[in-house]
Amino acid sequence: MAKCWRRVLFMSPSFRGRSLYWSPKRRVKSLNKHLLAVYALVVVSIIGLVVFVRSYPTSDFDLFVTHVIQEQRAWDPTLLMRSISIFGDAVIAPFPVVIAALLFYLSYRRREARFTLAVVFPSLCNFAVKLMINRPRPSLSNVKVFSEFAATGFPSGHVVHYVVFFGFLLAVMIVDKSISLFWRIFVGILSTFLIITVSISRIYLGAHWATDVIGGYLFGFFYLGILLRYYLKEPQFKRPQDG
Repeated sequence: MAKCWRRVLFMSPSFRGRSLYWSPKRRVKSLNKHLLAVYALVVVSIIGLVVFVRSYPTSDFDLFVTHVIQEQRAWDPTLLMRSISIFGDAVIAPFPVVIAALLFYLSYRRREARFTLAVVFPSLCNFAVKLMINRPRPSLSNVKVFSEFAATGFPSGHVVHYVVFFGFLLAVMIVDKSISLFWRIFVGILSTFLIITVSISRIYLGAHWATDVIGGYLFGFFYLGILLRYYLKEPQFKRPQDG
């Protein structure tokens, strides 16, 4: 009976010439199509958010979110929030990038090393976007500010950097099965944690409004989408000849 059903299935026009199991190349191609759809949605969202922050530099929504996150608690999370943000500080940020690229290079993952170094360019682009939009950061007149910053606020540079850098590391951990399971799980969990919590950290520290970090996520995934489009063009990750 099972053989009969398989024969009927493969003789139907919709399945003729197809395989029930996708090859790695077809899986990557399908993933790329989904990335394009998400990419288009992100672009539309960015445009809408830019219009919003230009119209409402300090919105009730931003004030509400900041007050909720900064409200008094039984314990002081300031040290934790600073620790989460430290990987995006201008003096510290280059070191994790260089270390990750060096580790990839020494383990014969030279494509990954090159793409890791490429995360520097989105940060430069983000700085230019900040200058164009020129949105003020939160001030002591309406929220708590733990550190003063001279640069403008939209979009959050920390969030952009975390999404692109740690997002790329997460993608490598997912697609490269030759990396040991321990490191894939460890780096994957750490990257996901930092990508999610950096937004709370930046708002709590008074460095950004909620819409700044939302913009950071949108711009970050915009840049990450470009990076992954090129990275996923080659579905086979050969070792050690890759270079």
